[in-house]
Amino acid sequence: MRLPHILKFFTVGLAFVLFGFASAAYAGTEAIDNFDVKVAVEKDGSILVTEAITYNFDTNERHGIFRDIPLTAPNGPRLNVKVLSVANERGEAWQYSVFVDNDVLHIKIGNPRLSLFGRKIYVINYKIHNAIRTFEDHDELYWNVTGDAWSVEIKNASAAITLPDLSITDMKMDCFTGRRGSTEKNCTFASNNGVINFSTTRALGPSEGLTIVGGIPRGYINNAYVLPQDEYGTEWSRYNLWKKISVIIFVLAIFVSIFSSVFGRFFNFRRKPKPVIPKELKGKPVTVEYNPPDGLAPIEIGTILDRKMDFTDLSSVIIDLAVRGYLKIRDVGERIKFWPDREDFELIKIKDGADLTLSIDKIVFDFLFNKKDAVRVSELKRASRNFPSKKIGETLESKLKDDGYFYQRVLNKKHLIFGLISFIVLMMGVLASFTGLVSVILWTSTIVYFKFFYKTKLTRKGSDTLAKILGFREFLQLTEKDKLALLNAPELRPETFEKFLPYAMVLGVEDKWAQKFESIYQVLPEWYEGRVAVGFNSTMLSRNLMMFNNSFNKAFGASASTSRSGFSGGSSGGGSGGGGGGSW
Repeated sequence: MRLPHILKFFTVGLAFVLFGFASAAYAGTEAIDNFDVKVAVEKDGSILVTEAITYNFDTNERHGIFRDIPLTAPNGPRLNVKVLSVANERGEAWQYSVFVDNDVLHIKIGNPRLSLFGRKIYVINYKIHNAIRTFEDHDELYWNVTGDAWSVEIKNASAAITLPDLSITDMKMDCFTGRRGSTEKNCTFASNNGVINFSTTRALGPSEGLTIVGGIPRGYINNAYVLPQDEYGTEWSRYNLWKKISVIIFVLAIFVSIFSSVFGRFFNFRRKPKPVIPKELKGKPVTVEYNPPDGLAPIEIGTILDRKMDFTDLSSVIIDLAVRGYLKIRDVGERIKFWPDREDFELIKIKDGADLTLSIDKIVFDFLFNKKDAVRVSELKRASRNFPSKKIGETLESKLKDDGYFYQRVLNKKHLIFGLISFIVLMMGVLASFTGLVSVILWTSTIVYFKFFYKTKLTRKGSDTLAKILGFREFLQLTEKDKLALLNAPELRPETFEKFLPYAMVLGVEDKWAQKFESIYQVLPEWYEGRVAVGFNSTMLSRNLMMFNNSFNKAFGASASTSRSGFSGGSSGGGSGGGGGGSW
């Protein structure tokens, strides 16, 4: 373990030397004293934007600034932008170049052969099509004025929207400040003679911005979409080349980790859980166990097995509650809309759950039947954002730690020092908005380090219990031939099949467990209702429950995307425009 720590400290030190001090100086002394924007809304739906940016370089010698404007937005069309001019406050032209990279328009202002310091004013004029959004009762300009990707403070920001008709009086207005997604309103707005004026009431810190919303009654704008023109090419500078290489390296470096820990649980629900075996158990023979150790619940068994709680573990809670008589699972015989491969199921409450002793059982039961006696999986999909998975995970982890299966993590001095250094350097890197190979190595090494440190680790008791869990899994998948070679093997009974079925699912051996009962489990249980083909048996029930498992997992694994409609709502960083910039 010594070499990895040395490499991590070396990486941090190298990044600190290359970027740290420059970042601190850059962020600490430079600022935007004033960011004033004028927007003229035309009757054809286009807007003319004039940005007057007063940039204070202080004593730092720079060549100029750059301004980045995203051409796409998650809730709006692609912008058509044409830069008209860049000048100072006296109308004298600044040297500038424009190029597009990754759907971001970059305006690079300044002469590489000349150095500047102190306060300079940059007046940027550009025309935009496709910035106005059309709704049923109004047209709307939802505009990220300053952007939230500046690494320096913006001491004051203001914007003035000139409407296409000065007689318009019944406008809708709103504004937001802060980091992306913030709903803070540290800003004021007022309308006067066809002009809406916005202004911040406090300075905007790095990565904070001003976003404005102006609603105009229908009929004043003849809004039409204008096809974007790619008149600005991509500048293949060394900076952009390194940026592209950095992205590729970064993606390759963390792809396996992200795919296995996130995407795998959403897109491959039938994946069999793979045990995480500690060193002390590797190579040791497995002793067959006929019962789950310590009376652990299926979700606890599944979590100890691979050191994480996944959706199959969660759905096992529901099946376990059904087997114990608290609810019934009913196949309604319908497909979930827009999911042609997903059956819909109904969960029907049988008991009130007042006698549930396991906290996780209680949390899941209360969520499912919140003032209801029945709920469908398709309905749960709509409520998936409120599913208390975080609470369940924290409760489960806390219980397994308190019961002695997982270590209670304690930060020692070495971890604190490394964490502090990593945090300082990362913050400097963010403030400087640096890219390149070293930044990728820094980010990756820090992620790997903290992922390793915070990874749940088994205690001696946990390791011994895992050995018994593997022995119990061995029993669940034994063939009749294997069983004959064992002493004191229990007799297979229908009630045993139901009792251990949730365990077989979290251990990934439900198929083999069901095959052992095909000849003795042939009556539909009271807790399951559905279409039954001729020759019902344990294998058929197991497959139907796996279909339920897949539908349940899909409902909570699918991230429901929401789009903003109408004027109400909004947040800082929303809408079109935005971006940021810096000095060079």
